[in-house]
Amino acid sequence: MNLVDYEKNPIDNMTFTNDRCFLCGEELNDENKTVEHVYPKWLQNKFDLWNQELILLNGTMIKYRQLTIPCCENCNSIMSSEIEKPIENAVSGGYEEFIKLDRKIIFQWLNKLAYGILYKELSLKADIKNPESKPIYSKENLKNHYMQHLFLKTIIDKSEFIHNPWSILIFKIKPSNEQDLYWAHDNPIFKTFFIRMNDIGIISNLMDNGYQEEFYKNFSERRSLLQKEMIPIQFAELCAEFFYKTLLFKRDPFFKTDFNIEEKSLKNIISQPIYGEAFNEWIPENYAHILAFYWQDWGYTFDDIYEKNGGLLSSLRKVDGTFKV
Repeated sequence: MNLVDYEKNPIDNMTFTNDRCFLCGEELNDENKTVEHVYPKWLQNKFDLWNQELILLNGTMIKYRQLTIPCCENCNSIMSSEIEKPIENAVSGGYEEFIKLDRKIIFQWLNKLAYGILYKELSLKADIKNPESKPIYSKENLKNHYMQHLFLKTIIDKSEFIHNPWSILIFKIKPSNEQDLYWAHDNPIFKTFFIRMNDIGIISNLMDNGYQEEFYKNFSERRSLLQKEMIPIQFAELCAEFFYKTLLFKRDPFFKTDFNIEEKSLKNIISQPIYGEAFNEWIPENYAHILAFYWQDWGYTFDDIYEKNGGLLSSLRKVDGTFKV
């Protein structure tokens, strides 16, 4: 990833404190201060997430309703109209409506969730029993996510992406019970975000310049999966495959930025295409450990999944490689 000229980089002026907007950095007061729910209220209401918990980077738990970050009224209003409402309406319409949605909006929404969680971790102690404990995530670490911040600013700057920085794959899911209606998992280090909402399953890498999406669509077997209806355990297997591929990704994405100096705003983000082979060798045993993690809700272990001859259990494919209905 290239180093953006920090004199033009908005994140360099961010204080990452509760008296400033997490997005634009504006100072907050009684007139413009609002609270932004990282996971929006409509999502928490729809899937009864208010009192459910998710795991933070240090392994501790936090309730969804407690994931709030400081935001100015203007940014909050723009995000609500530009990304939250379109996503909410598309989720309510189900898979057939969701796939019609602009991928840029989906990307901005996922990126807001991923960046917002990290921002929240700035104000949370790594050891809640120790008042002197350092935060879970440091300001210095968050500054290394400056491209994610620039991606977010496209919402308020009305800037454009020239070549997509993301890979987004959308699948149709067949839930079997209420527990299957919602699930999410992200990895901020490797920029992956997976989420399942009703009959919609989204697999994404937020910063690979579209390489994995193109890789997926260039192979007929993988491309055909985009047309299949699958159950949650099959979707979880796809997440495991995609995440392991992300671990094997050996190329750094490269971006160029076009700023309007006079208006102090971002005009374009140009993602440089990645050509040629970009993955290290796939090792079945290593992949089996990843799959065991994503299949833990179904009670599967590594020993259930992996055979010493390299054979792997699969919910997706029969022995001949065809799709399991």
